[in-house]
Amino acid sequence: MTYKHLRLITLILIVFYNQKTISQHSYKEIVALSSKIDFSEKKIDSILSTVKIKDAKYAQIAHNFSFFHNKKTKNYNLAIKYGKIEVSILDSLKLVNKKHTNALYNIGKFYLKKKQYQQAIIYFTKAINSNNYPKRVAQSYCEIGNCYDKKGEYYKSIDFFLKGIPLLEKYGSKRSVLVQCVRLSNCCYKINTQKSTDLGLFYLKKGDSLIKNNKDIKFRSKTKNFLFTALANLYSNSFKKKINKAKNYYLRVLNNALIKKDSGSIANTYMNLGELYLDTRNDSCIYFLNKSIKYDLTEKVYLNETYRNLATFHKRKFNYNKALSHIEKAIFYNFEDVKNRQINSLTINQILNTYNKRSVLLSLKTKTEILLQLYNSTQEKEYLQKAIDNVQLTNKIVNILISYSTEANTKYLWRKEISETFNLGIYTAYLLNDSKLMFELMEKNKAFLLALNINENIKLTNLPDEVSIKNNVFKKDIFQLESETNTYKASKKKDSLFDLKVSYQNFKDSIQKIYPQFSNQNKDIQQISFNQVKSNLHKNDIKLYYTLNTSNVDSNKQSMLGLLIANNKDIRFKIKNIDSVLLGITEYKKLISKPITQKQELARFKKVSYSLYNQLFPTKEIKDLIKNKNISIISDVSLENIPFEAFNTSSTGLQYLVNDCNISYSYSSSFSEFNKNRDRKTNTDIAVFAPVNFKNTELSSLEKTEKEAAVISNLIGGDSFTNSNATKENFVRKTSNAKIIHLATHTNASNNPSIQFFTNDLKLHELYTYKNNADLVVLSACETNIGELKQGEGVLNLARGFFHSGANAVVSSTWKINDASSSYIMKEFYSNLKNKESKSEALNNAKRTYLKNHSLSEQSPYYWASFILIGGTSPVFTTNYLLYILPILLGLFIIFIFFKKKGNIN
Repeated sequence: MTYKHLRLITLILIVFYNQKTISQHSYKEIVALSSKIDFSEKKIDSILSTVKIKDAKYAQIAHNFSFFHNKKTKNYNLAIKYGKIEVSILDSLKLVNKKHTNALYNIGKFYLKKKQYQQAIIYFTKAINSNNYPKRVAQSYCEIGNCYDKKGEYYKSIDFFLKGIPLLEKYGSKRSVLVQCVRLSNCCYKINTQKSTDLGLFYLKKGDSLIKNNKDIKFRSKTKNFLFTALANLYSNSFKKKINKAKNYYLRVLNNALIKKDSGSIANTYMNLGELYLDTRNDSCIYFLNKSIKYDLTEKVYLNETYRNLATFHKRKFNYNKALSHIEKAIFYNFEDVKNRQINSLTINQILNTYNKRSVLLSLKTKTEILLQLYNSTQEKEYLQKAIDNVQLTNKIVNILISYSTEANTKYLWRKEISETFNLGIYTAYLLNDSKLMFELMEKNKAFLLALNINENIKLTNLPDEVSIKNNVFKKDIFQLESETNTYKASKKKDSLFDLKVSYQNFKDSIQKIYPQFSNQNKDIQQISFNQVKSNLHKNDIKLYYTLNTSNVDSNKQSMLGLLIANNKDIRFKIKNIDSVLLGITEYKKLISKPITQKQELARFKKVSYSLYNQLFPTKEIKDLIKNKNISIISDVSLENIPFEAFNTSSTGLQYLVNDCNISYSYSSSFSEFNKNRDRKTNTDIAVFAPVNFKNTELSSLEKTEKEAAVISNLIGGDSFTNSNATKENFVRKTSNAKIIHLATHTNASNNPSIQFFTNDLKLHELYTYKNNADLVVLSACETNIGELKQGEGVLNLARGFFHSGANAVVSSTWKINDASSSYIMKEFYSNLKNKESKSEALNNAKRTYLKNHSLSEQSPYYWASFILIGGTSPVFTTNYLLYILPILLGLFIIFIFFKKKGNIN
């Protein structure tokens, strides 16, 4: 052993026995000696090997070397190695104390610095479970929030910040509370909704009050800038639009940063000011953006956002080549470890480790827009192919983000982010005259997560019953607490919800380890091919797709495209005068949602509905093709809840489209194919529920529904639950194996839709944990197709909830229905079903029968057009041909035997 070696050990031992502040003092001594001694891994291992007794002092030595490599050398691998040695010694000594919690927290921090976020989460979680250092526990919750932020799981990130911040207020410093409030607000900024904006501002104001109410505490200038920037970001977004307030905050930050010569903060603030001016169409933005580049050339932290904003500026000025150059730089700077700008060959880890994932998707969308503008100005088709390549790259990135995300709201966020890019891709495919590509991109933009959720439910049913039951209990409890919990304030319920979510995630992780088939569900959802759709269509079947593109890529701010698919042809078309169409849709919905009793109203309805018919079926060829056909309409949200059946096809009078064809609706062809192939086993033909009267006296009685229930159950033959028997409990217990479920009751079409039973209601979120095997669910109630819009997925309504729980098809309503007319239509509908008509034929024929037998204002679409069929259209009841074939075969066999015997006799 060398003299230097011995001196170091002696020094460490002296420090252990004689210093009160052992950790800090020893670390400083090591740093001082590092200029003379090479503390390499080999050297440290040698030093540690000389310590024979592996006790708490040994753990402290490992701790000191861990911190040495964290602070001095930035070698986080060695910091982690010696941190783990410290933990293992404390574990072996069963010293689960403050130092134990601290050591686990430190390892988490080291992994965080290495951008190994999942490993960091594991050790922060261990620190929480160690639970012997309240300050570190609080910090661990917030650091897990920080990790999820960097992973792009913003909603889960917020959950952990909301758990950690109240604990930090109790055990931590006011500075640390302020920092975590700002971090939480940054997640809210990325989510970019009204609710997230309000939440972020709530916590930023809390942080601001810490500065104002604690004059004795000197908050660092950088921390204040952190807060003011976050406030400006939220005040400048589309939900607040307080531009002057945001500008004042940015200028305060810029002034402070210039005084401190903080180049990073200066660069960020110039970029933010540039974006603010860009959003208000002020050309001064170019000055601020160029200033930002000047201050960011060394660190290159904000170049991705700065170049994206510059690209947008030049795109607006029609400098498309310059815009393209800038957006390519923006994309490149988002992926700091990608060599030679090989963006198209990104690995999964490169995508997952990219910090600002939303910025990546915005940049890719902007690039697609620029490429389309270049095509429009040059007519060079190479730009169209580059645009498609860019859309496919965006799709690859989002699929990876969704695949590795563990939280539903985050998946919806990524679907929203890619939705507009898909629409740009659809427009590009239209310009390429490529129906197949149009179809593929239209399909990608619809109901993917719904299929994913259903697939998860199917996989759960293949697991042991106790696993499936436990999963259901978790989901029920989480949904229930979410519906009861205030977003802003800490409470026991909020803590319970957080703990429940953590336990549920641990449970799902354990399922995936024990049952690997439960993971990688994305791979099980196959998109149906264009050729497969065409070959599946009968000669009388047609699919009609519509999609609205809100990006300004041609002379109009918006454009709507359509695609008609028949088994022997396909037609691409563009809707003209889109602003007129959208205004017409708004007026059309208003006109059909009430009885038409005045001549002026009728005249206006004829004109508006005829205009929409001509605009949405823009050619004579399309109009001729759809006559006497079964049409399945697959639209985006712009045409959501628009009953095409009530369009007027006559230029001189009133002739409804429903008289020309059978119309149904679908989320997507891929979803329909996936959903119809589910194994559904039933033991009763129908379960009818009609509470008629309600314990909640504010709800009106539905007298005609009692007769409706009796007629339907007599026609079909099954179970009927009316009045006090029509309870939520009976519904859950008695409908799981019914071929048809019929509900004649009140519904609530709020952000949390619900179905009313005799005593209480069933919320939409409860449908997510309820299971049925129904071929058809009929919601004979008001506004069952209304709900919360999720861009790229559709509307989260009661109809979708029943698909989630197992239904193959749903009949739902798009406005408040009339009790008498709905009962009439339902009677006709079920008579038609009983006669083995397809679901689409049965409903459309019921509407035609209603129109035939009513006149004047009673023919208003209000009375008959609200009910729409979504999903599978095949008959509910089919003829069992075996009942006919077997007797015939038996007869033939007897005849054969008879003649054979007769032949033998002869």
